[in-house]
Amino acid sequence: MRVLVFKDRCDRVIQIELDVDCTRAVAYHHGEPVGELGIEIDASGADGSASLANLFVEPAYRRSGIAHTMLTYASREIGHSINVDRPSSHGSPEFESLCRCLAVEGAVIFN
Repeated sequence: MRVLVFKDRCDRVIQIELDVDCTRAVAYHHGEPVGELGIEIDASGADGSASLANLFVEPAYRRSGIAHTMLTYASREIGHSINVDRPSSHGSPEFESLCRCLAVEGAVIFN
């Protein structure tokens, strides 16, 4: 298990735990889970690929940078970008903005 501790935009201490195979991350504040990330890894290719399976952050924590940090941390730990389905018209503006920022940073690639 890998652990990252950081202060979010609201100055709360957040602990992110990423499992050993980098497929699941959970964000905690005061020991309570506030976010979760799931990644599917396909090792059949030359250098493998990873796809976003699920991403959820509690509503009270959504504007604090936790989703951004979880995706960036997971991308760095697996050693390449995470494939994300292009946000549809039904996606939230916040998720679309997050994906655009992460694509510029190289943490995600749109399918």
